[in-house]
Amino acid sequence: MKKNIFNKYLLVACIGSAIAFSGCRKETIADKVGGQAMDNGKSFVGFPDGLEQQHFFDPFTNIKTVDVFSIKRDAKSAADLQKDQTVVLKAIPDAIDKYNENNDTEYELLPTSLYTISSTKVTAGTSGNLNAKFAPGDFQNYFTIKLNGSKFDLTKKYALAYIISDAAGLTVHAESKDTLYTFFAIKNKYDGEYHSTGIFHHPVNGDRAIDRDKTLTTAGATAVSTEIGDIGGSMTLTVNEATNEVTVSGNVSATQPLLPVAGKKSIYDPATKSFILNYRYPAGTGDRVIEETIKHK
Repeated sequence: MKKNIFNKYLLVACIGSAIAFSGCRKETIADKVGGQAMDNGKSFVGFPDGLEQQHFFDPFTNIKTVDVFSIKRDAKSAADLQKDQTVVLKAIPDAIDKYNENNDTEYELLPTSLYTISSTKVTAGTSGNLNAKFAPGDFQNYFTIKLNGSKFDLTKKYALAYIISDAAGLTVHAESKDTLYTFFAIKNKYDGEYHSTGIFHHPVNGDRAIDRDKTLTTAGATAVSTEIGDIGGSMTLTVNEATNEVTVSGNVSATQPLLPVAGKKSIYDPATKSFILNYRYPAGTGDRVIEETIKHK
């Protein structure tokens, strides 16, 4: 996340207006370096919390109120703070695909069916755009939504993307000229970074050791997905929280499903945050059997 480029505001910078002091800008070294000193006659607008903002949640089925991002007017004077200005944020959903390509991620546009806008200062415009209205005295507004957890697909990650397309006469801060991304995902308690050790039993080639890092990604309220052993692909681990038994599911191919090993269970150990797994899949020369312990780092 980019560093906050806005500084706290001082009363001395806004003599004569108690309501205005929080919105007037103190001259900083960053201003001087960027050519944005107070005496240059400009007021600014931008995103004080950076251009990439993450929102992660535990699984929920109710409605959550979420402050998605804030936009701040950095006025050069009390008089400028009293202006009525509306900044337009253009929605650019195609930027999410580009972000995925550049970062090897799989975000999707947050569907409007999952949320409603509840903010009164940052409201819906045309074509998915937003209007950030700064009334006299306003210096920071929030885009706030009500997110419906019952409609959230836990297997997916969502995003919104905007750029300031009309600054209403204000100057856009240099670090806020690019695309603003906001990300939404639900992470259950099993989601995270792990290390896997174990043995891959091959009926012809013999045994080989498994020793690798793995990422476990939320695939349901009590399920996570990760690669199969050390061969790639994807398997889902679903925890029965009453017994801590784990169901291993997935397919190496259309004719090679993952199956349990007779007489052996797969379990989750909450004390060590480890998945202790025994599973197999069929092949022409016999079953490949995998004993694997996946432990949280």
